[in-house]
Amino acid sequence: MSNTTTFSISNQEQFEDALSWVSDLFKDVNGFRPRGYDFHTWSFEELANFMNDLSDESDSQEAQEKAWVEKAIADVMSVGADRKTALRWLDEADADAGYYALDIERYGWSAKYSD
Repeated sequence: MSNTTTFSISNQEQFEDALSWVSDLFKDVNGFRPRGYDFHTWSFEELANFMNDLSDESDSQEAQEKAWVEKAIADVMSVGADRKTALRWLDEADADAGYYALDIERYGWSAKYSD
């Protein structure tokens, strides 16, 4: 599903299709599944508007994340690293900070940008 799509729902089949992935989109944006919503009572327009709002928020979050990544790379490059080295150092810093499972290299995985 592309985040640049504008959702519209004009029949029950499209409504049911939207219901099949609204939970995933909601979780992508909020970090948890929707609770307390009775989507089956919503109109086509209400569900489409909800999906469009979630999609807009997802686009915004993605843009923020890209900006943060580029800022982190630029910050590391400001101390003299080239882009490839900056990416490797940031990846290694993630691994050192515990963002990877314990002993992940034991299972044959390693940092993305290591040589």
